[in-house]
Parts: sequence; C-alpha cells; structure tokens
Amino acid sequence: MKNIVFFLIVILCVSAGSRANGAEDIGKVVALKGQAQIERDKKELTAKAQDGIWLIDAVTTKEASKTKMLFIDDSVLTVGEKSKVVIKEFVYGKDDRSKAVFNLLDGKMRTAVGRSNFEVQTPTLVAAARGTVIYFETGIKDSKPYTTVVCLDGQVDIRSIDPTITGTVALTPGMMTTVSEGKALTPAVKASEEALRNAALGWGSMTSDMLTNSIANAGKAASMLTLNPQQPIVKIPTTPVTIGVVFP
Repeated sequence: MKNIVFFLIVILCVSAGSRANGAEDIGKVVALKGQAQIERDKKELTAKAQDGIWLIDAVTTKEASKTKMLFIDDSVLTVGEKSKVVIKEFVYGKDDRSKAVFNLLDGKMRTAVGRSNFEVQTPTLVAAARGTVIYFETGIKDSKPYTTVVCLDGQVDIRSIDPTITGTVALTPGMMTTVSEGKALTPAVKASEEALRNAALGWGSMTSDMLTNSIANAGKAASMLTLNPQQPIVKIPTTPVTIGVVFP
C-alpha cells in the first residue's frame, strides 16, 4: 500500500512539474511537407506529423516546405516555407479567459482562428481577432521590416508593435494592409488578385475549385465595401502579459 501511495505521489509531482514548465501538448503537427524543426529548451527537433506542440516552442520551416498545426482551441496555423513562428502565450478555458498569442518572426503564415481570443505579433505589428481567417507575410523590404496582412474571413484589428505609433486599422474580408517599421498605419485597401492568390494558393489540401471560390468570394466581399480612406481609430496601447496556464 505504501509503495502504491509513493508511486501516485511521484506521478502527481512529475505532472505538476510538467504543467509548471509548459510541457503539456497544446497542439500538434497535423500535416508536414518537406522539412521543419521544433526548437524546444535550446534543442532542435526534427518535426514529424502528430508531434506535440508546447508553449514557447518555435517552429521553423525549410525551403519548399510547410507545416500545419492544430491547437486545442481549434485554431489552425499553416506555416509557409522559410518561416519561423513562436507559440508565445496560450491560455485555454471555457470562457473569455482563453487567449492564444503567436509571434511570426519571419515568412508566411495562414491562420484559422478557433475559440480563443487570438493575437499574432510580428516585427512590425500586432493583429487581434476572434473567429476569422487571416494571411500574414513578414520580411525585409528596402532594408526595413514589414508585414502584410490579408483578411479572408471575419475581422482583424491591426496596430503597430511600436507603442509610440497609435491607432488601429480594421480589416474585413478581401481587405489588406502593410505595416513597415517606424511608419504610421495606413488605411486598409482592397486586396489585389495577387495578394489573394498568395493568401490561398497551396495551403492545406485546397483543390483548384476551392481556391477559385475563395478568391472570388473574397473579391466579391471587398467590392461591396466602401474603399474611401478612413482615419485610424486611436486606442491606448496595452502591454500583453505572458501566461502559460490551462484552465479546467
């Protein structure tokens, strides 16, 4: 009996330690083409389909590669080639306390937002959304970091990562914006056909018909919007707090 009790105590201690270190799966790799790596605890692991994803993991894809990850809040991240994304914060519960924050450091990523309050940070912006589909592309142009965001469904609010640059830009389906380092926010514009194709082509298991419909629907939605420039709505910047807790 004493041995059984001791064994149970050991299990509970190990489990508690795992939770404290964020070592429980909050998602998994559901599809992989080419090569990708998971950086965890200063180690580089070769990613494989069905691998678990932990808080603070960094996922990096190689050339001509991409990977899709599914998280426990039903969010889906598809990461394009030569890209790097960090799972920065993940709080999951049965109410509005749920929050997921991802840091796209470089490359391309398409997100389908699940049940959490969802945020993507890049070197130039912060995008906040809930229940939407968004495409991100971040890199260097004219020696300065930039990020282009295309909204494919729902709404996403964009603000600068620089706290001295105020205001937000709201994107609705078929609209896009580009935020460059140190530059003021610019109004949303209708996404070009090329931008919509980049946002949809080759992601997941899309057939050519699904791709055509996706572009057409986004284009129709954009054509019904008022394209007159609007002044950004000023909001007081807030400082995000990183939490690694899974609520029951």
